[in-house]
Amino acid sequence: MRTIFHIFRVPNLFIIALTFLMLRYLVFIPVYSAHSINAGMGTIHFIIMIVSTVLIAAAGYISNDYFDVVSDRVNKPGKQYIGKQITPGLALATSLLFSLAALILALWLSVAIKSWLPAVLLIVALAVVWWYAIHLKKSLLWGNLAVSCMSAGTIAMAWLIERQGSRIPPETSGIITLIITAISIFAFLLSLLREILKDIEDVEGDKLIKCRSLPIIKGIPYTKTILLSLSFITLVLLLIAQVYLFQNERVVASIWLLIFVVFPLIWFAISLKKSETKTDYHKLSSLLKWIMLGGILTMVAGQF
Repeated sequence: MRTIFHIFRVPNLFIIALTFLMLRYLVFIPVYSAHSINAGMGTIHFIIMIVSTVLIAAAGYISNDYFDVVSDRVNKPGKQYIGKQITPGLALATSLLFSLAALILALWLSVAIKSWLPAVLLIVALAVVWWYAIHLKKSLLWGNLAVSCMSAGTIAMAWLIERQGSRIPPETSGIITLIITAISIFAFLLSLLREILKDIEDVEGDKLIKCRSLPIIKGIPYTKTILLSLSFITLVLLLIAQVYLFQNERVVASIWLLIFVVFPLIWFAISLKKSETKTDYHKLSSLLKWIMLGGILTMVAGQF
């Protein structure tokens, strides 16, 4: 059971599903209700989209571990399950099965809402997941950008597909688009920070498979400078978001953002300067994950 929990990254899959549900019930439907509009997609269709996305993510996690067996012996010796708990063949077969199931659901959704957009978006996501595992992960920054775009794109995709299945006036559509854009930018920047930080954490194992990650090519001090610059940009955008929320009488959301996102991100930047060991970087990576969760939960705080 522990093996399944870790190899599928169950908490991550849960967060993906939770994010979709919060978008629907805390963003889409409240805005629809305020403008007397019916939901664009039925509940069943929305669930199909969630399941397909979760399957793609799970397939990506497994395929990534499959192609990282050599580097994970150094990077994650205590969390390497392929080759120990399960065979490489079973891992690859499971990833392919999940990919096929996600593809079938994407096509089914497209037929159900009479639009090819879900199939196109989900197939592109599936292709990027495999391309990353096989090739992009070893390239300079492209792998980091791919994962970050996937994080942001998943959020944007939920709205693009939802909007495709309904007739929403431009004014209502603009309100939701603004919210989704802000959340997507936040997801992109935080994911990029975490992916680059993980490259510092995994530098020893990545050298074995000839990765061209930023810390390997440019060095750790240079990579830290990039991370600090990205942190500063993220903080500036978060402060702008806080002002916007405050002006629109979302005081609770503004305070939440300050306590659970801005302050922890400032602490991250301060701690990054002093970090030197693999353990230090791992703790900061975990902190970024909590910051991302805090940002997502701002949707809940925004209801008050």
